[in-house]
Amino acid sequence: MNNLSKRLKVLTSFINKNDKVADVGCDHGYLAIYLKENKICEDIICSDINKNALSSSINNIKKANLDIKTYLSDGLKNIDLTNINTLVIAGMGANTIIKILDVNKLNNINKIIIQSNNDWNLLRRYLNNIGYYLEEEINIKDRNKWYTCMKYIKSNKKINDEIVEYGYLNNKEYIDYLIDHYTNILKRIPLNNDEYYKYKTIIEYLSKK
Repeated sequence: MNNLSKRLKVLTSFINKNDKVADVGCDHGYLAIYLKENKICEDIICSDINKNALSSSINNIKKANLDIKTYLSDGLKNIDLTNINTLVIAGMGANTIIKILDVNKLNNINKIIIQSNNDWNLLRRYLNNIGYYLEEEINIKDRNKWYTCMKYIKSNKKINDEIVEYGYLNNKEYIDYLIDHYTNILKRIPLNNDEYYKYKTIIEYLSKK
């Protein structure tokens, strides 16, 4: 399976040979199939809360003639994580991801790979508070939409407030997009609105990068 989306391919770049991966919210199973076919990691399982999505994943796995264990599960609840050290959670909102990351289920998890649809600052703060450090973050444009892909490793190392709020911001094209995005928001906000100063501060910070 070579037609993996750009955002999912970024997630695979965070995975190595020693990882035993659970793809939580696997949807059609494309990520798991790609990892297995290309022998990128030691092992891969996948799960989804949606029966139809999991059925699609199971069918795609069968078509690819692969052996990948699947789970129907609400987050991590029904998954056997005994031999898993890496989680991939992609395509969900931040609050859903935070709900999934039950600290009581993370004892063996050394790496958490996330692609959230929103509120990245909430995730950065939450993961850091429960003992995971944001080691790498990549912003990728896929089909005219920007995605933020994060790799966390188990560590007590702390990230500073600016990184919590804005991330690593190592893609100039993405920074230019953000400046344009927040400038357009700023133009629509009355001068006496507190939100004006919030967005003005963001633009000033981004302009320095």
